Amino acid sequence: MFMVTFLREFQSWYWNCDFDDAELQAAFDATDAATTLDEFQRAFLVLLRSEDTVARGTALDFFDRAAATSRFGEANPFEPYQEEVLAVAREMLRRPPRPGDDIAFEGADHASALLALKNDAGPEDAEAVLAVLRRRPDGELLYNALVTAGTILTSSETPDPRLVALIGEMAFDRSLDIDDRHEALSALRGAAGEEVTALLVRATGEDEYRFQQEAAWALSIGERFYAHRALLERLDASWPDGERGFEASEVRRALGPGPHSTYWQGGGPESPGLLQVHREMRAPTSKRAHRQAFRTMLYSGLVPMVGIALDHFCDSDGLARFDLDVEAFRPNVLTLARHLLTLSPSSATASPETGAGASHASALDVLARLAEPGDAALLAAALRHRDSAPLARERALRAAQDCLDRWDEPDDRVVAALEGIIFDPSAALDDRRFAVIALFDVPGPQVTAVLLRAAHSSVLPVQVEAALGLTCDHLLDEHHDLVCGLVASWPGGDDEPDRAWLVRDALRD
Repeated sequence: MFMVTFLREFQSWYWNCDFDDAELQAAFDATDAATTLDEFQRAFLVLLRSEDTVARGTALDFFDRAAATSRFGEANPFEPYQEEVLAVAREMLRRPPRPGDDIAFEGADHASALLALKNDAGPEDAEAVLAVLRRRPDGELLYNALVTAGTILTSSETPDPRLVALIGEMAFDRSLDIDDRHEALSALRGAAGEEVTALLVRATGEDEYRFQQEAAWALSIGERFYAHRALLERLDASWPDGERGFEASEVRRALGPGPHSTYWQGGGPESPGLLQVHREMRAPTSKRAHRQAFRTMLYSGLVPMVGIALDHFCDSDGLARFDLDVEAFRPNVLTLARHLLTLSPSSATASPETGAGASHASALDVLARLAEPGDAALLAAALRHRDSAPLARERALRAAQDCLDRWDEPDDRVVAALEGIIFDPSAALDDRRFAVIALFDVPGPQVTAVLLRAAHSSVLPVQVEAALGLTCDHLLDEHHDLVCGLVASWPGGDDEPDRAWLVRDALRD
């Protein structure tokens, strides 16, 4: 397990640990020798729950290290104690900073506390971070305070004006290192409000390219983009190739066209007017023009244009790319999606790159997000359609999974349609497998009966998926012996079926 390896190699971000207290020293030594996550947890809790500032700071550092390591796929073993970690971090920030000595620099306790808060801080933490920033720290303490401030501002519906003003003052303080000014400006990136917007626009007039680009990137995110597109175009054209950083590439990406569609590549508008409308929808020149372009496509009466509009509604890089409020469109989008499903599916000539069925695929993606229980019959019909194009069948299965997950009660017609696919020998194997997966974590005796029937299927991949479905929390206790028997019957080694390891892991847990 790489988590154990990484944690054992770690000591602390900021602390030279040498404890007089034997229990604390033993706990710290254990972090260098632990071979299991349980051993790490025990040592971590001794340090975290002590009254020693150095021990607690070290525990917070370990929490941050484990959280960072978890991005490689292994869970943070200290996650169950997150609330306790945050409480300790907040308590440390309420105290004066620890003086510097040979153990750590001045304020290292605050640096460790801010690390623990950096991803979870909220408006309630603004006062503590303000207190740190008002002391005008430097180094790691300044960096951690600004990162945490950015989290606070992003999560605040109305950002604290004192925090905005102080960070803005730091961003334009030419006595500070340019990297620190850049970090201060980046803390404003996700913050709302006219005061923040004014600071960002002002920053685009500074001489330093990186500073300009950080501000421009922030202006290219969300609804700010619409009002500042012309400014962003001028800035983008002014930056030399050799001075362009990541932020500049994000600005250029925002200025460039969004997706053509999800399923209609190779097709699309034919008339000059609709071509221009499509271009506007992909690269909007204003909020009003973006809305109008979408309406024109949605209400065009042309199946490919309606399909493209539905794709843009569903794609996070489509209609909502710049945080446009799409709520008002939901009823008509759902109505048109329902209508498309009553029509024959579009032909392959309408969408050469994805093939037949694009109209149904676009509509089914809408149902996956918006369908109500009253749409169950329509969804079941899409699942039962034996002549569906592979694309439409795959999207119908995805829609069924999302709807069953979202609805309070599973609809018997949808469950029955999925059962039909699972036991249809003429259906593609992947479709049969995914029909089983769509029933995972869905409560109800009908669903359980289907999973039990599938667990006795002679088609091994279907059996494996059913076994995995029976390991869900509400089913495993009752069907543990059955699943164990299935696992024992499967071939091992190179012949072990795909995803069988997931069943074995579920049984071990």
